[in-house]
Amino acid sequence: MLGFLRFVLAYLVIMSHLVGSAYLAHFGFYAVVAFFIIAGYVITASLNDVYRFDAVRFCANRALRLLPPYYLVSAITLAVVAALPGEAGQYLKFWHGEMRLNDVLLNLSVLPMQASTPAFRMVPPFWSVAIEIEMYLLLFLVVARRSGWAWIALTAGLCYHLVCTYADLGWAAHYFTAASAVLPFAAGALVYFVQRRESLPPVIASAAFVLWCVNMLAGGWIFSESYIFGCGYYLSIACFTVVVFGLTRQKFSPTISRLDRTLGEWAYFVFLVQWLAAFAVAAMLPPGQSRGWLLLVATTPVVVLAGAALATLHRRLIEPFRDLLRQPSAHRSAAEVSVA
Repeated sequence: MLGFLRFVLAYLVIMSHLVGSAYLAHFGFYAVVAFFIIAGYVITASLNDVYRFDAVRFCANRALRLLPPYYLVSAITLAVVAALPGEAGQYLKFWHGEMRLNDVLLNLSVLPMQASTPAFRMVPPFWSVAIEIEMYLLLFLVVARRSGWAWIALTAGLCYHLVCTYADLGWAAHYFTAASAVLPFAAGALVYFVQRRESLPPVIASAAFVLWCVNMLAGGWIFSESYIFGCGYYLSIACFTVVVFGLTRQKFSPTISRLDRTLGEWAYFVFLVQWLAAFAVAAMLPPGQSRGWLLLVATTPVVVLAGAALATLHRRLIEPFRDLLRQPSAHRSAAEVSVA
């Protein structure tokens, strides 16, 4: 059910952006760090069971997965901003009309997206994918190779967050930096190594998911902001790690598995198109509806359909090449097929 979870997490990010509520802001924060845990597990499993740490195949596959749709959405965004510079800049601060060639090049190179510059961003939430790419490198070089390195990375990540808390470095240091992502990615990597020897009863994973949801809902409603960005944030990481651990060995019916794969496939694409879809919908709504629940409800079918269309296009044009990269020979083990 990791695909279903990825879709839910993507929608939580969209909700936190489009509603514009201060209460919902941390929903997106908790969802992104949960994404990182899933990615830590999935990439570690892929490196060990599919790519066998073959750098060329792994890097080419990741690039084909992430970059073509990103560049397509970026090109559409550039066209929209060029056609409607005033409206776009007013709707989203990252789409101001004074874009420079340097800003565009920084966007296309991806990794600078995690920094405070460029100010012009074609796909604003892509900063988190830039951090993911750096974590892929860390997983490939060290963390995903053995459980001992994963434990060391987890310890280093915890120490980093403790230092940030002790030195009062602010939320940005806890969340927006590559160093802050070491903790959830290492937790996901450890899930891969531990689940090969141990299993977790489904009831525990279910309870952890319920606690994750309750913890998120309680922040800002029952608990203060200091809890949201402190204990609540780290409790969410712990709970979601247990959730991922509990799902790794679960078997589902073919119908549920197909639906899970489809939703997981769509998650990345709805994440990419959320702001373009919202901008288009907001233009058709009455004035003053640039954020809010009405915008979210009206945008939801548009963003899902757009994401599904992008996923279909990607499946037809790009996935055949990714399949070749996953399959270096005509015979693959059952583990390789399962991870792929």
